[in-house]
Amino acid sequence: MEQVKCLRMSTQPTLELIFDVPRIEEKLLAKSARMHNLSVRLTNVRKQPLIFERPGVDVSLVRCISMYNAAHSAAVREAASIRAINNSSSIICSGNKILTVAKLKASGLPVPRTAVGLAPESAEKALENVGLPAVDKPPIGSWGRLVALIKDEQTFKTLLEHREMMPTGILRAHLIQEYIDLPNRDVRTLVIGEEVLGAIFRYRGDGEWRTNVARGGLPVTAYLNEELRELSIKTAKAVGGEIVSVDIFETSDGSYLVNEVNGVPEFKGLMQATGIDVPEKILKYSIEVAKR
Repeated sequence: MEQVKCLRMSTQPTLELIFDVPRIEEKLLAKSARMHNLSVRLTNVRKQPLIFERPGVDVSLVRCISMYNAAHSAAVREAASIRAINNSSSIICSGNKILTVAKLKASGLPVPRTAVGLAPESAEKALENVGLPAVDKPPIGSWGRLVALIKDEQTFKTLLEHREMMPTGILRAHLIQEYIDLPNRDVRTLVIGEEVLGAIFRYRGDGEWRTNVARGGLPVTAYLNEELRELSIKTAKAVGGEIVSVDIFETSDGSYLVNEVNGVPEFKGLMQATGIDVPEKILKYSIEVAKR
């Protein structure tokens, strides 16, 4: 991705865009910065080191795919007294599903019935606590990877054997949640500061029980009612995030449950469904933060 070269005006803060893999979202952010003549520095952490001295920027927008890359990048900038969006604590919390649920529960927010197993024996007891059918998730991961729908105990025993072969211990932990029988979709909202930018339904792709757009889910604009707005803002605050997406389940009785939070949210699906210029909104918010 080509470096954005903009003249810095005396009153214009410099924004840093930190990434590891330039996805469509990062390219759109860079393009929007050029269009609005913003002063932006691009930092690819796979090619450029992070130093603990001030790098000549006013605010860092952290957009790394890897949760660890994102958290480490934010932490280094924070050590140099640079505002990171999102901050390292929020990225770690939203990037770990167990920590996310813990924060949401502590804040009194509605989530699916959940139990955690940190080893095979405790995972079996966690499943007994939640009941079948259930969903088993590793603490970290995106795009629905390693997330399994458990319909019977034999399937679960096979999953336990496979997960015990994972090379890192954190992937052997099990977040087990009740299976919510969705109306073929879930809801995703995008929060920027104190504003909920929009909401979409994500309809399941053919043959899929997950709604991830990366797995063929279809994004369709959704009505953003006051309950969704309030729930999204409270969720963002619970994990300490400034720019987050919130995945929400609609239950059969019409209530909502918070499923997951993403601290480095993709937004191409929301742009496609709603036509909202998300990059412009993100850049505007980041610049306003830098001016404070």
